[in-house]
Amino acid sequence: MKGNVEKYISWPNGVGALAVVLVFLLQWIWVPSFAATWDMVDFSLGVLHFDMYQMQPHFPGYPYFILGGKALHLLVGDPAKALSLFNIMVYGSATIPIFLLVRRIVHPSYSVLALAIIYTSSFTILMVDQPMSEGAAIGMMWWYIWGLLFAHDRHHNGFLILPLFMFSILLGIRLSYLALGMGILMLLYLKWKSGLIKLKETPLYLLIGILFQLLWVSAISMSEGGYGSFLRLALSFTNGHFQEWGGTIGASDLSLYQRVIKLVFRNTIWTGGVSESIPLLLVMIIVLFMAWKARVESSIIIRLLLVLLVSYLLWALFAQNVMKPRHALPLIGMGLFLIAVKICSGKQSLARLLLLLLLLTFQVFHTGKLLNSHMSEVPAVYQLAHYLEEKEHPLIIYTWEESRVLEYLKVPYRHEKVQTFEVFSVDADYYHNRDIYLTNKVVEGFKQQGVPIDRFIKVEKQFHSNELMDPIYHDITLYKWKDK
Repeated sequence: MKGNVEKYISWPNGVGALAVVLVFLLQWIWVPSFAATWDMVDFSLGVLHFDMYQMQPHFPGYPYFILGGKALHLLVGDPAKALSLFNIMVYGSATIPIFLLVRRIVHPSYSVLALAIIYTSSFTILMVDQPMSEGAAIGMMWWYIWGLLFAHDRHHNGFLILPLFMFSILLGIRLSYLALGMGILMLLYLKWKSGLIKLKETPLYLLIGILFQLLWVSAISMSEGGYGSFLRLALSFTNGHFQEWGGTIGASDLSLYQRVIKLVFRNTIWTGGVSESIPLLLVMIIVLFMAWKARVESSIIIRLLLVLLVSYLLWALFAQNVMKPRHALPLIGMGLFLIAVKICSGKQSLARLLLLLLLLTFQVFHTGKLLNSHMSEVPAVYQLAHYLEEKEHPLIIYTWEESRVLEYLKVPYRHEKVQTFEVFSVDADYYHNRDIYLTNKVVEGFKQQGVPIDRFIKVEKQFHSNELMDPIYHDITLYKWKDK
């Protein structure tokens, strides 16, 4: 045992361990308590009172994520903060499976360094600290991938139950990671190919996997009035997600080429990989070149990650909203893993080690900077809410998704979500004795409907926050309606 520990003792591993501990502590210290988007409000309200019909949260309910938030809410008063802390705990636990996976390929003297490069990814850490299910899901993803490899290495097929169960936990946290189920199919295929499982036995394990999923589906269904109610919610959500507001290829104005560029180069590399940091990008380019030149033996873990990466890439391209970089988190995590293990494998030169340490240093510094900014910088929609609270005259504001946040903040003035000018013009007539305000999303929507609105509005105030924290509502312009 002592010898096994000693082989991991090295100065690169010491630096890596220090980086992981530092980032983990900063996550705990700088936890924000904002629910600044529609989805964040859904999750936060779900902690207080679970009701999918009221979108608390929205379909499919994310039961394991909400359950974790409810447990921590007993200790932490703020529901958004409780969810963020749950994310931090689950993602922090993922250092175990990541290390167990890394050490299968990387020399022991550099395995913790490789772990640190993967774990401290700036954008991933930033998303983990938000009250969104992606944080816990990305942590559970690594446990699931480890479970697949663990079952693959065992001759007894009973171990197949482990990744099946872990996959049910993963989907109970975030259903959109469904494409990662290709790992189970690959595992069953490899077991069959090696003669460890018969073809007629595979339906049994698939049935067990379905039953594990039914654990959380049944719990949600009972809380919402039965399977019929759950199915109606499912059909309503999937129709909206794929045809109307979900940002999928069927509900987006972007071409396939534009979606590829947005997902791969913008979301995964620029935003996700280097968190829009030019110094980090320059170092990463050199690291990528060295990783490309490095040689690593083909292994089951590499093949598995490539299958999962391609599967999720296609899923994210066609079935996810490419306007939201957080949907690329699995691609970022698996991509960094492949880069880290490749460049940390084999004989290390001093130049390569120094480059890796430079990458890790830049990454940790940028991560700390983002975490501090995330905690201290007030989101644009919160700035808007506070600004209007100071108004002395009665008012009403027409918004798009911002209205959900204003409702959560329980602002003392009237606010309405509106999407068409016809509805606005009729409704606004009832408030001729109030100051009328509109957000830029409303104004942009009216202009797209062909309404010449510029002469009726004037800019009242502009609000800004970090685009990485909220890619959709980081810039809000408040307009005042002049036609009274």
